[in-house]
Amino acid sequence: MDTLAAIHQRVSVRSYADRSVDPALLQRLLAFAQSRGALTDVAPRIELISGVEQVEQVLTFMVGSYGLVQNAPHLLVGILPEGSDRARIDLGFVLEQVVLEATRLGLGTCWITGSYDAEQAGDAVELEAGEGAAAVCTLGYPAEQGYGRLHTTIVRRLAGGHKRKPLTDIVFSARWGEPWTPEEADPALVTVLKHARLAPSAHNGQPWRFIVDAQDLTLALVKPRFIDAGIIMSHVTLASAAADRPGRWKIRLGDQALAQDLGLPPNATPVATFQFSNP
Repeated sequence: MDTLAAIHQRVSVRSYADRSVDPALLQRLLAFAQSRGALTDVAPRIELISGVEQVEQVLTFMVGSYGLVQNAPHLLVGILPEGSDRARIDLGFVLEQVVLEATRLGLGTCWITGSYDAEQAGDAVELEAGEGAAAVCTLGYPAEQGYGRLHTTIVRRLAGGHKRKPLTDIVFSARWGEPWTPEEADPALVTVLKHARLAPSAHNGQPWRFIVDAQDLTLALVKPRFIDAGIIMSHVTLASAAADRPGRWKIRLGDQALAQDLGLPPNATPVATFQFSNP
């Protein structure tokens, strides 16, 4: 499975088969996580919790995620070296690449950034001073039949995971609010944006907006969900490379000069600009 196929294939899996992932495959994923280049100087760390009971202890918290996510044998834990917005962006960027690699290897995942016990997760992976467990991601083989498969389908629909805003609602031309249409755009750019649109987000809120210029793509947030920003930035990076239009992100978090140039409204925060390499 190639990168673009993995982006299409990935869904949030809420019910897992009753078997663990081979330890060699788990180590391969952790090594993959360590090999990912970070966007900032506050790179995250990815660790693993194994065992259904151990995972349940992390997910059973207040109303919790346990019950919405069932029988997961493993949990990826995204650890921040500090609690900054820049660090959250990098966590989303790195961990989503691990999620897509897991998808490519035939594994299921589900991002969880709210209803989990961060203290329990931190104790399980032995946090260092100043670190925090900022997100977790279930990992395992999807339940392929019976109630487990039905459970994943029902919860996904209740969460709105099958819905996505059209590109024309999240992409602007040159300045905020200016209409953009895929029919008039570079086909490679359209491919990148279509695959960015498939990125997961908290509560399927899709808080991202793009402003397209001749040689670059600027990302802004309409809600301060910086892990979501990192997730979609990973999709842009991977999809652009697969479409033979690679480039690099330049962090522009809170850049008011950029916001003014692009006509961003007060509720929109500039995050970064993706600069395409010359064709």
